[in-house]
Amino acid sequence: MKERTQRLLTRFSSVNSFLTCKDLSTEFSISERTVRNELTLINSFLAENNYPTIKTARGKGLKLNLSAKEREDLLVKIEDDRTVDYYRPNERFLALLLDIVNPLHTTILYEMEEKLQVSKSTLDEDMRKLRLFLKNHGISVVSLPKQGVVLQGDERSIRSMLYSVITSMTDIDALLSSKLAEVTVSTIDQLVLNYLDQQAIRIITEHYDEVLVKSKIEINYMYRNQVLLYLGIWRRRMEERNTISGSAKVKNERQEGPIRDFIHSLCRDFDLDPPLVEMDYITLAIESFNPKDMNNSIDWITAQLLAIQLIEHVEKVTGIPFSKREEELYEGLYKHITGLLSRAKNDIQASNPLKDTIKESYFEIYEAVTRFKKQIEEHTKKPLSEDEIGFLTVYFSTSASWMKQETRAVYQAVVLCSHGLSTGRLLAANLKEHFNIDIVAVLSSHEVSFIDKLDVDLVFTTIPIEYQRRPLLILNPILRESDKKEIEAFLIKNKDKRRIISNNLDATELMQDILTLIIDSGGSITKESYQKVEETFKNHHLKINTREIQPMLQDILKSSNILLNQECKDWKEAITKAANLLVKEKAIEESYITAMIKSVEEYGPYIVVGKHLALAHARPEDGVNKLGVSVMTLKDPVYFGNPDNDPVRLVFCLAAVDSYSHLNVMRNLIDLINDEAKIKRLIAVQDTDMFNDVLYGSQKTY
Repeated sequence: MKERTQRLLTRFSSVNSFLTCKDLSTEFSISERTVRNELTLINSFLAENNYPTIKTARGKGLKLNLSAKEREDLLVKIEDDRTVDYYRPNERFLALLLDIVNPLHTTILYEMEEKLQVSKSTLDEDMRKLRLFLKNHGISVVSLPKQGVVLQGDERSIRSMLYSVITSMTDIDALLSSKLAEVTVSTIDQLVLNYLDQQAIRIITEHYDEVLVKSKIEINYMYRNQVLLYLGIWRRRMEERNTISGSAKVKNERQEGPIRDFIHSLCRDFDLDPPLVEMDYITLAIESFNPKDMNNSIDWITAQLLAIQLIEHVEKVTGIPFSKREEELYEGLYKHITGLLSRAKNDIQASNPLKDTIKESYFEIYEAVTRFKKQIEEHTKKPLSEDEIGFLTVYFSTSASWMKQETRAVYQAVVLCSHGLSTGRLLAANLKEHFNIDIVAVLSSHEVSFIDKLDVDLVFTTIPIEYQRRPLLILNPILRESDKKEIEAFLIKNKDKRRIISNNLDATELMQDILTLIIDSGGSITKESYQKVEETFKNHHLKINTREIQPMLQDILKSSNILLNQECKDWKEAITKAANLLVKEKAIEESYITAMIKSVEEYGPYIVVGKHLALAHARPEDGVNKLGVSVMTLKDPVYFGNPDNDPVRLVFCLAAVDSYSHLNVMRNLIDLINDEAKIKRLIAVQDTDMFNDVLYGSQKTY
C-alpha cells in the first residue's frame, strides 16, 4: 500500500465520525477524484483482510465502522504494511510503457521483472496487455538486437497515445498544479512527472502564462493544462530526437506570430533545434486549443456551417429556443468547432475530465449533440470523441442556463369580483404581488361571458360561478394565509398552463427605427456609427436580435452578379469567373481570387460544401472591401477533386468582412445545400429572373 493510501486509511481508522471527499481533498491537497480512487483501493484492502469497508451515508459523508479491537488491529497492520511496497497493475503498465517509449534507454524485459518486482509470467501478461493497447493506436512493440524492446509507429500517433494515457490515468489539473511540490504524490503521478521533468514543466508554464499573456493572445483556460501537457510531451520527444517524418504534411495555416515566438523561446531555453515540420506541428497544437476566428483558420466557412446547423438541430430536438441567444452561442460554438477541425486534421486530442458529469447533468442536450456527430465526422473523417461532445454540450447548457435567468414562468388570469371593481383590483394586485400571475382583466359578476374572449389560463373569482372551460378557484376578496396556501396548490396542479415570458425588452425594432430616422434626416450609417448605436443599446440593457438586422441572401445577391450556363475548362477558371463579378463592383480585390485558388491548391477541395455546389471564399484580410455574393452555373460540370460532392455545377463566391454579419446568407446557403432538387432546377434555368424565382422559393417549375 502506498504512503498516501496508508495515510488516508489511518485517518479513517483514527476517527469515529463522518468524513467527506471535499474535506479529505483539502486536508491531503489532492483532488476529489483522487480521493475516490484511493477509497476504492482502501476498500479492496479492507475486504481482502476481512475488515468492514468504508460506507457512504447520504447527506453525511463517509465512515469506517470498526470495533475497538478491529481499530487497534488495523492500525498495527497499516504500520506493518509500510515495509512492503509493490507496483499495482496500472502502475506497472505505465512504468513499462514510459520505460519502453524512451529510445535513449535500452529496455530489457528480465531487468524489468526485477525493477517491477514481478515474476516472468506476470510481466508477460503485462506485455500482452500493453501490445493490445498500443495496437489500437497503430503502434507495435518489437524487440531489436542491442536496442531491446522499442515502439514502432507514426510519431504523431505515439505522442497522441502518451497524451491519452496520461490524461486518463492522472488528474492533469492537480498534476500540473504549482502546489504539487509541497504534497506527497501518487506513484502514477510521480512516474509522469519523472517522464515530463517537473522543472521543465515549470519553465514551460512560466512561458505560457507570461509570454503569451503579454502578447495579448486570448488564452482559453479550459484547455491550459492540456496545452502544457502537449508541450511537455513534445519537449521530451524532441530531446530524445523523435521527430515527425519530413514527408509528413502538417496542416498549419500560420507561420509567424506570438505563438511561434513563444515556441522559439522554449527552444532557446531547452537548447532544441527542431525541423520546420515540428515547429508547424507544435504551433498548430497550441492554436487548436485556443479560440480561433476566421482570420486565422482555413476552416472558418465549414465551422460556421456546422455551428449554424448544430444550433438548429439541437433546438429542434430539445425544443429549447437557443436561437434567442444565438449570437453568444454561435460565437462559442464557431470558435470551438474551428479548433476541433484543426485538431482532427493533425491527430491532436482534447481531454474533457468532466464529460461523464456533463452527460449526466445535461443528458437531453448531450444526446441531441451526439445525434449530430455524423455531420461533423463527414468533415473530420474521424469519430467524434465523447470529450468533444461534452465540450459542445457545455456551450448549449450555458446558453440554456442564461435563458432561464432571462425568462420567467407566469400564468395569465382573470379576476371576477362581486364586491366592486376596487376590491377586485385589490385582489388582482395581491395575486400579482405574491405569485407569478399576470392579471389580464378584472370583471364583475355580470361579465362572465367575456372570459372566453380573453387570452387567459386561469380564473380567480370571489363568487361561485358555473364555468368549466378553464381552471377556476374561489377566493376571499382579501387574501388570508390559508388562501395563499390554497393558491400555491392550485398553481402547482395547473403548472402545465404556465407561459414562458422574457424579462428582456427586445429593442430590435426600436434600433431599426432609429437607424432609419438618421438616414431620413440626411445622415449616413457607417460601420463605426452602427457599432456605437449597438453598444449604446447594450449599455442600457436593451436586447437586440442581430439575426433580424442581418441581411438575407436576396439583400446581397444582385441580379448583375448572377452568371448562367458558363463554360469553364477547370476549377480555377470557375472560381475566377464567379469572383470577377465581385471585383467589378469593388467588393473584393484581385488578391482575393489569388488567395481562394491558393487555398484550394494547398488544402484541397474544402470549398465544395454540398452536392454539385462550391462556395469559393478566402479570409477577409486577403482582399475584402465589403460584404458581397456572386453565383454562376456551369454548362458542363467541373471537377474540384471532392470524391463525395463532385462534379460541381453551381459556384457561389462569398466575400465576408467578419464572422457574424453574413450568417443569414449562410443559413440560406445551408437550406440550398440540403435541397438537391432545387440545385438541379437552378442549374437548368436559362434566365436570371427565373433563377431568382427558384432560389427564393417561387412555386414555379422549370
